[in-house]
Parts: sequence; structure tokens; C-alpha cells
Amino acid sequence: LTEVFRLVNNYLDPDGLFIFDVNMEVKFRKIADSTIAENREEGSFIWENCFDEESQVNEYALTLFIKEEDDLYRKHEEFHYQKAYEPERVKELLEEAGLKVEAIYDAFTREPVREDSERIYFIARECTK
Repeated sequence: LTEVFRLVNNYLDPDGLFIFDVNMEVKFRKIADSTIAENREEGSFIWENCFDEESQVNEYALTLFIKEEDDLYRKHEEFHYQKAYEPERVKELLEEAGLKVEAIYDAFTREPVREDSERIYFIARECTK
């Protein structure tokens, strides 16, 4: 993650902002071993979640059925992995990469991060050029 932040810093303009979100462990625990399915006009999906406590990694297995010509559907599969990090650790890694943390918020608000925050926003600034 430090290397990702270093690359971000490298491509930011001087004094540029980097804004991103992070899902928290509390969210991964909440959705662990759950399945979400939805049927829409343009397609359907099945979204399965699995959280590994030891590695702190959540795996998203996504199966999509996308509508094509003649009302036929093509199946697509995707796998996504997200690691849970404590906010303080993310802040340390940002600073190691040469970014200054301007703010950390509970998602969709400008409120401080809470113990039950499921997703948080980071705002960091390039400060080394």
C-alpha cells in the first residue's frame, strides 16, 4: 500500500489532493458470508462475500449476467479482494509516501470516524515537490 501511495504522490501536481475511501473491518464482518442478488433490466448479479479474520482480507465473488442481443445473457465472473486497515495505519503509510493527511471522515459525512464507521474517506495532500 505504501508503494501505491508513493506512485499517487509521484503523479499528483504540487499541492494536489488525493481523495479516496476505505472499507473498514466492521463492514467486512457485517457482510461476511453474505450473498446479495439483484435482477435488473440490463442484467442480473450475484455478489458473495467472505472475510478472512487472519489475513484481514475480504473476498468479493461477483457473477454477472449481462443482457446482449436477442435477449441472451452472457455470464461474467470477477473476484475482488480488499484488505482491512486501521485508519491510523493508513495515515502512517500516507505520510511515509510523502503525503500530508488533511482530513479523515466517516463516509458520506464530514463527521469524525467512529468505532462503527463502515467506510471512511481520506483527504491527503502532496507536500514534497
